[in-house]
Amino acid sequence: MKKLIFLFLLLTSSIVLSQNIEISILENLKKELSSEIIVLNDSIKKIELQINAIKSKEIQQMISDSTLRAIARKNARLKNKDYEQISALIEDKEIIILDYGNDYFSVCIDSICGIMHEVWINKNDKIRKFIKAKDDEQKALKKLVREQKYKKEEDELAALENKYKKKYGEKFYNELKEGKFWIGMTKEMAIIALGEPDDINKTVGSWGVHEQWIYNKLYIYFENGKLTSYQN
Repeated sequence: MKKLIFLFLLLTSSIVLSQNIEISILENLKKELSSEIIVLNDSIKKIELQINAIKSKEIQQMISDSTLRAIARKNARLKNKDYEQISALIEDKEIIILDYGNDYFSVCIDSICGIMHEVWINKNDKIRKFIKAKDDEQKALKKLVREQKYKKEEDELAALENKYKKKYGEKFYNELKEGKFWIGMTKEMAIIALGEPDDINKTVGSWGVHEQWIYNKLYIYFENGKLTSYQN
């Protein structure tokens, strides 16, 4: 009996010792990781300081490169790109103008840069010419975007027409383009001839799929994808 108790105590002490060793290892690992985190945080802070220093140099370079200056009136609001206020002027102050668009100037005051609504800025002939040039630039850009969009749509339409001509034949396709429709045509053919319907009423049953397509005063009916009747 004493021998069994001794073995039990020995086994228990071994387990406790093993657990203590494992805890000690984990505690040491935790300390090492904590030390690494501190080092990494210090490195991140140094990198952030370097980034801010570079940005500060860029701002100073932007200011030194700009020759367009103006006076912003007292109470003028300087905002960030999200239109949140950064500061308000307590007196009239000279600003550096960097850009203009949508009624806002990109400006720098001392070493702080942001956007300011044009109502706060006294405009001379040079600034008015700058505004006009930027407005013309925006109009030209919008025109270019529209032209590119129209060109893309035209190219897509031409590709679609070529696809349909090959599928249905040019003569048949031209009849569809004229708006002709007839019993037996497919839904794709109906869309080519009549365009997309204003509304679709669909019924599904054991017989298949019944659809009513509504075009203003015209109603056409499909059974399982084929035009079977119409009324107007």
